[in-house]
Amino acid sequence: MPVEYHPAPPPPGPRAGGLPHHAGLELDAIVALAADLELPNFARTVDALLGGSANFAVDREAATALLQLDPLADVRARAQRGFTRRVVRHALARGIDQFLDLGCGIPSVHSVHDVVLGRDPAARVAYVDLDPVVVAHARDLVADRPTVRVSWGDLRAPGCVAAAVGDHLDLSRPVALVIGGALQFVHDDLAAVLAGWRELLAPGSVLAATHGSTVSRDIAPTLDALYVRGLAGLSLRSPEQVREAFAVIAPAVDVVDWPSAGAGGRDTTGVLGVVGTID
Repeated sequence: MPVEYHPAPPPPGPRAGGLPHHAGLELDAIVALAADLELPNFARTVDALLGGSANFAVDREAATALLQLDPLADVRARAQRGFTRRVVRHALARGIDQFLDLGCGIPSVHSVHDVVLGRDPAARVAYVDLDPVVVAHARDLVADRPTVRVSWGDLRAPGCVAAAVGDHLDLSRPVALVIGGALQFVHDDLAAVLAGWRELLAPGSVLAATHGSTVSRDIAPTLDALYVRGLAGLSLRSPEQVREAFAVIAPAVDVVDWPSAGAGGRDTTGVLGVVGTID
């Protein structure tokens, strides 16, 4: 069974190669990548931090190493997931019944489709990720969910992603779009990327995004080394740079402080989030 591929140019950054950026890779080949237990995978490691089951021993070891570098890594992962859940509930309350999760990671713990389908079983969810390992795991996790689709795609290329999900979501109607935890791997101009999505979405849509801003330049190389099959390495940005990029949507806040101060907990995380409505 072929996986839907809508190729975009390979992401720029310090690491070249390692991932396919061409059409036509078969699902069996992706599953083989996912079954490589010698290397940790970032999305599986995040799943381990969240207490999920879609991870392997090598990923749990990486999670332990990550916590030694950043003792709040699991707190930040949970805070971002909590932010996403609140955004989804907000969109549902506005009557939105279509959800697009870009850079979705592995949807195993408190995922978008769990929240959405718990409120509206007829709603549609599209997951998109650039990592074929994520595509393989995610497709397996939602195989019994006919209203949930998983596609390969590059969030830097809105037109390509629209083609990937166009027969599942009606982009002429409002959509809730979430980009959670993926923008640290994007080296492009974030404001331009987000503006591209803002222009593509129909009026009434909700656009939400997060970006960590606390990774030390001293530990970033070690963190990168944990993921030799990473997409393109981390792109470090200061809180000021993230806020400036997010301003094309709305003012940014710590993810625990949306939609109101302390909504996701009393302790700030250093992960910035933004939520805006398309007019």
